[in-house]
Amino acid sequence: MKTIILILTLFANLIIDCATAGGVEGLCETSEQAFFSCKTANGRWIAVCGANSKVLQYRYGKPGKVELRYPGNPLQAPEQLLFAHYFRYQTDKIEISFKNQGVDYAIFDYSVDRQREAGVRVATADGQEREIRCTGSITDRLGELSDTLRCDADNALNIGGCPSR
Repeated sequence: MKTIILILTLFANLIIDCATAGGVEGLCETSEQAFFSCKTANGRWIAVCGANSKVLQYRYGKPGKVELRYPGNPLQAPEQLLFAHYFRYQTDKIEISFKNQGVDYAIFDYSVDRQREAGVRVATADGQEREIRCTGSITDRLGELSDTLRCDADNALNIGGCPSR
C-alpha cells in the first residue's frame, strides 16, 4: 500500500510540475524566452524573462503568484539592469543587478572548477544580506545580455572597468 501511495504521489508531482511549467520555464510566459530560470528550495522561482534581450523582466515567486517583478515596464530593462562578467580558465561568473526601493538584488550564476552555484543575492540598506540559491536544473542565457544591458562599472567582476562600445 505504501508503495502505491508513493508512486501516485510521484506521478501527481510530475503532472503538477508539467502543468505549472506550461511548456515554459517557471515564471516566463509562452511568448517569452527564459534568459535565466531556476527553482529554489522553498518552491519559488527566480527568473529573467523577455520577449528579446532588450525587453526583460526579473521575476521571483511561484507560477500564477509572482511576488516581485522588476522593472515594472520590461522596456526599461536596458536602463535599469546592470551586467557584470568575469571569465578565466575554469571560472565563469555572471551577475545581473539592480536596486529597487533601497534593496540591492544580484542574480548570479557562478561556475568555478566545475562547481556551479546560482540564485539571487538580496542586500538591504541596513546591511542584511540573504542569498537564495537554485536547486536542480538551471536555464542560463545571461551571457547573451552583455551587449544589451549597461556594464556595472562598480562591480568587482568587471575588474574596475567596462569595455567601450
